Amino acid sequence: MILLSIAATLTLSPYWQLISHQYTARHGLPEQPVTAIKVHEGKVYCLAGDVYVLEGERWQKESNPPLSAQQMLPEPPPKLEYPKRFYPHQKMPNMDGEPRCAARDAAGHWWIGTSREVIVTNLDDYLLPIKPEPGGLPYYDVTAIACDHQTGWVWVGFSEGAAVLQEGRWRYFWGRRWLPGNRVYAIALDGAGGAWLATDRGVAHIEARRMRLIDKAMHYEQINAARHNRYGFTADCELLDPEDPTRFRYNATDNDGLWTSITVAAQAFRYATTKDPQARELARQSMRALLELAYKPGSPGFVARAIAREDEQNVNLSDYSPERWKPSPEKGWLWKTDTSSDEMDGHYFAWYVYSELVADEQERQEIAKVCRAVTDRILRDGLLYIRPDGQRTTWGVWAPEYLNDDPWWWQERALNSTEILSHLLVAYHLCKEPRYLQKYEELITKHHYLLNSAEGRVNAPPEAINHSDDQLWFLAYYPLVMLEKEPSRRALILLSLERSWRAVRPERNPLYNFIYGLATGKPCDVEEGVHTLQRWPWDLRGWEVRNSHRTDLVLDPARSRLGQRIATTPLPPDERQGLKWNANPYRMDWGGTGHYEDYGGAFLIAYWLGRYHRLIEE
Repeated sequence: MILLSIAATLTLSPYWQLISHQYTARHGLPEQPVTAIKVHEGKVYCLAGDVYVLEGERWQKESNPPLSAQQMLPEPPPKLEYPKRFYPHQKMPNMDGEPRCAARDAAGHWWIGTSREVIVTNLDDYLLPIKPEPGGLPYYDVTAIACDHQTGWVWVGFSEGAAVLQEGRWRYFWGRRWLPGNRVYAIALDGAGGAWLATDRGVAHIEARRMRLIDKAMHYEQINAARHNRYGFTADCELLDPEDPTRFRYNATDNDGLWTSITVAAQAFRYATTKDPQARELARQSMRALLELAYKPGSPGFVARAIAREDEQNVNLSDYSPERWKPSPEKGWLWKTDTSSDEMDGHYFAWYVYSELVADEQERQEIAKVCRAVTDRILRDGLLYIRPDGQRTTWGVWAPEYLNDDPWWWQERALNSTEILSHLLVAYHLCKEPRYLQKYEELITKHHYLLNSAEGRVNAPPEAINHSDDQLWFLAYYPLVMLEKEPSRRALILLSLERSWRAVRPERNPLYNFIYGLATGKPCDVEEGVHTLQRWPWDLRGWEVRNSHRTDLVLDPARSRLGQRIATTPLPPDERQGLKWNANPYRMDWGGTGHYEDYGGAFLIAYWLGRYHRLIEE
């Protein structure tokens, strides 16, 4: 594969990964609020009616505690007095707020938490308010505060969650990803960058661990291997008990092909970067699974959404019905029908990347044979994806009479035009069949598909914005920008890419940023993409997330296409759910009980693509 030119390579330094460890009644605490917490002579003590000490991973009631219950309580804040003078254009504090807590930083300033804001002062006549406002304090009702003299970080607890001020920016913690309970009573520093938080439902230790992104990548590899590799398929995972990850079952879903394709590409980029034989084996295993999707329906050129053995025990077949799940000609197997264009996007992307970076000659020939059968089927059926029963799949549509002439398909016109051009170039590259290039030329010259593509991603009206499509755009762009070298055509492809990237740029998405950068050679917000990877949560369980009560976010008057409340700015991944690139990063609230666990593929594809194309190194 030819590496395209890039502007520069960013060398990554270690960073602080925040990891939550939580303690509840399961760990020996009583079923009542924990109202105070202290670190004393290397041990952690908390107050939950009685004084408890942490021994290993269990809390034990102290019969003779070194600290009394009174000594455990935070010291009262200093008295706040109305300023004797005001400075020109001084921002005024809210003196109606009740002082609740205080901590002193290494520079001698007092950080005083009130029922309205945080006030910073050295107890003279100047009070600096940090207000609950857009870009400011995440919530108004402050209940606990601590200043870390080593890192300079300021930890704040609220009656709704907690936050830490790092390098001028607030990070917010709410829900079981971070806290056993959302009312914080007290905070104690652990002396190593992290903090202990006493809440109404237990204790959280938010550890600050120094690491590199490669360390996080290996953590996600372990999660994937333990609970998301279903004989090569990248599978969704349902935890039977969120506190016991060893008890789970797989979900065979509509998007097994797409998620597996992303795993194939991530491991291929990893192998091409590191030459690690484990990466090659994982890529090969997932490619074998991907090819089985084309074999099990028994209809040449039709790939299934998912497959399963009839006697498979530890799997849930999503929306199981005879209409959706069909018996395979290969005895003992079932396959899922109505394959989407989403799936095909993933298959062509994975076939291309794997063939370029991993495959031996025999594998290239097998992939080319499958690619030829799929592409011939699409061409034979007039650029529609037709099921074995003769019915059109719901979303397998790339035909001009739909995209150009049917108003119902206007939202898919640019994307699906881009997809089929990308698929035809991949098919020609892998199979060397002139008819694929001829159809590519025909769609450009007779049906203006490059002009369709140049429209870029749909941005209006708000209810038409589909973040799931953004992932499809960039998976289709990648082979296009790698394979199309003719300057005039490439100019329109890059115009499309520029327009699409401009729309998603605020999301700080590393996958999209990196593909844009390697295609154009322009600056592509690599640092912002790296920051997103650094903020990817260590815990991938789908806990409830709520942000609509926050004061630092601005509610968008529009709603998402699914009617959800959204912010005007995207949320970082550790403050939301949706840990795949098809999710809406502006969505404020998500349900969840921790029974669903995401896989680490979204992180891995972005990280290893960036490493392979030398946008980042470490």
